[in-house]
Amino acid sequence: MAKKFNLREFQTALSQQLQAAATRDNTGSRLGFRVGEVNWLVSLSDTEEVLPVPPIVKVPGARRWFRGVANIRGNLYAVSDFSDFMGQGITPEHGDCRLLIPHHDFAVNAALLVRSTLGLKNIGRYQMLDERPASHPWVARKYVDEAGGAWFDMDFAQLLGNPEFLMVEAQIGN
Repeated sequence: MAKKFNLREFQTALSQQLQAAATRDNTGSRLGFRVGEVNWLVSLSDTEEVLPVPPIVKVPGARRWFRGVANIRGNLYAVSDFSDFMGQGITPEHGDCRLLIPHHDFAVNAALLVRSTLGLKNIGRYQMLDERPASHPWVARKYVDEAGGAWFDMDFAQLLGNPEFLMVEAQIGN
């Protein structure tokens, strides 16, 4: 008989691991996540929570990548499909999708819809690429892992303050 999966216990354990990691010296630790076919990293100190996708209420007159609002523990969060925002297509809804919530210090009730999370990553083992400036201001750095896979390190402050990201109302032709 298959072992039952308790989502609440999983979320609690993951939350405890993230909080414990945040209190350690985690300068090399990042949370890995997948957006479309691209691997991303975000600093643990910039992340409040990662959670399964709750029901999302669509907002009329919004851009396609702005999925709507979600009630998370009594607070409304603006949910954006990060893949679609980046021009990589709509994130298909499935059980591995997650909402990535920025730390409350950013004072923005935003949530990024991502394809999946990839766990904690130690960028000390990665090679930082010394390339031309990133195509987007929210790409802080680029790395290559031991297997040659590319990773983009996110600057949440740059993303959350970007005028294009904040402009959720649909424009004529969008």
